[in-house]
Amino acid sequence: MTRSTGKVPFRTLEQKLAILEIYEAAPRGQKGAVLREYGVSANAIGNWAYARDHDEFAATPTGKKSSRTGAMTPKRQSAEIVRLRRELAKAQADQEVLKAALESAGKVHALLEKLAESAEPVPLQTLSEKEQSKGSSPTE
Repeated sequence: MTRSTGKVPFRTLEQKLAILEIYEAAPRGQKGAVLREYGVSANAIGNWAYARDHDEFAATPTGKKSSRTGAMTPKRQSAEIVRLRRELAKAQADQEVLKAALESAGKVHALLEKLAESAEPVPLQTLSEKEQSKGSSPTE
């Protein structure tokens, strides 16, 4: 029996993906043999599969992420840039629509002011005055 040194063997990203592919292709009951052959734990296989499926392998040879928190992979960073550019374009289009609407509202306001100034004020008649004017016709 071989003793473990406690060190995790250095594996490149390609090696990890190859082992993962072999593990996933192994029939049920043979997966443990693949793990023992390559000296990999089931937990490591699960982590590699998750990282592959969620595009979380970094651009380092081992595929490990940087220890810096918040570090983004180039692919995620590009996707974020595309999303932000799309959001900016939508906001700019909305701003143009709002500017046009505000300009139109200003023109309507000016037009209504001109109409109000040029119109002669019509005196308001009460209901009784209207009835009296109907009752007294010039032909009577």
